[in-house]
Amino acid sequence: MSDTLFGPDTQLLFADAMAAQIAAAEANGQNGRHGDGDLASRIITDLRTAPVSPRPVPPARQTRTVEEHLPRLLEDMPSTPLAEAVSPFMRGLDWYQIFEGAGIPASLASGLMAAQIVGKRGPLVSSELLFGMFLLAPHVTYPLHQHPALEIYCVLSGTVAIRHGRAKAAGHIGPGGHSVTPPHQVHELRTGDDPCLIVYAWTGDMTAENWWWVQSDDGNWHRQCWVRQHDASWAPARSEPLTNAEVARSGDR
Repeated sequence: MSDTLFGPDTQLLFADAMAAQIAAAEANGQNGRHGDGDLASRIITDLRTAPVSPRPVPPARQTRTVEEHLPRLLEDMPSTPLAEAVSPFMRGLDWYQIFEGAGIPASLASGLMAAQIVGKRGPLVSSELLFGMFLLAPHVTYPLHQHPALEIYCVLSGTVAIRHGRAKAAGHIGPGGHSVTPPHQVHELRTGDDPCLIVYAWTGDMTAENWWWVQSDDGNWHRQCWVRQHDASWAPARSEPLTNAEVARSGDR
């Protein structure tokens, strides 16, 4: 991929496209939960203004999962503002496996792939914001987890089920749709028979911790902490009981 694709206007291109896609979804009645619009506006503003430093584009790499599913996802991807914006960058990205380590189910380890455009691993380096691609293989569950960053998922191709809280029913999001996750909100992603391609962004508190909620055989819950590594993947660290205070902060409902 040519370095010239990534310039000072790249952030504005993505921010404008995300704003247009969210506006179209809201016009169609897909405006999500109360307050999501304000949070989405914050993400778009941060995407426009986050300090970045261009660097030589890393070599394009694809994992086996990406090689298997990305061509079909791109072929089936409908035209949306965000799809049009990211399409020129899609085939030259540096894809990597997100989770590695003991205790990770094989389907999850091989089924969650990411590629940064903005971030510590992306061609636009930033410590204040992440923006890139997220590919989920079929029949993958990214279990209940929480993080301090504000997050948005914008679906480009395929469908994903997202639920916020242990008791809440999942919402199914298809191309053109989006889901905003407030800081510390516990949430889960799940795919069915087909893969899914998503644009994601993180902003706000970029503390490199991701807490998974795990239920033990005795019915009790605890949190397993995963820590982001230098290569942008995650590795397991410590665990602690799930307290009532954390449940209250997490929006678990």
